[in-house]
Amino acid sequence: MESRRGNILSDAEWYCRKDPEEERFYEIFFLMCQKYGVRWASAAEKERQFIEEVTRVTYERERALRLGSPLSDVRPSFAS
Repeated sequence: MESRRGNILSDAEWYCRKDPEEERFYEIFFLMCQKYGVRWASAAEKERQFIEEVTRVTYERERALRLGSPLSDVRPSFAS
C-alpha cells in the first residue's frame, strides 16, 4: 500500500492496525503451544502440524459460538 496523505492509510498505519480476529487466533495459538509444551522455533514438523490444527479447530469453534453458527460447520481435526 502506498503512503499517501488523505483517506488512504499510510504503511505505518496499515501495519499497526489490529484485527481482533487475527489477534484472537494468535492468542489461542500461543495458549496451545504453552498447553502442550511446544516451542515453535524448535518443534518438529508433526508438532507444528498438531499445534496448527488444534489452534484452527479451537478458534473456529469459538468463533462459531460467538456468531451463533452451528458447531457442525467446523471441519473436524485433521479432516481433509
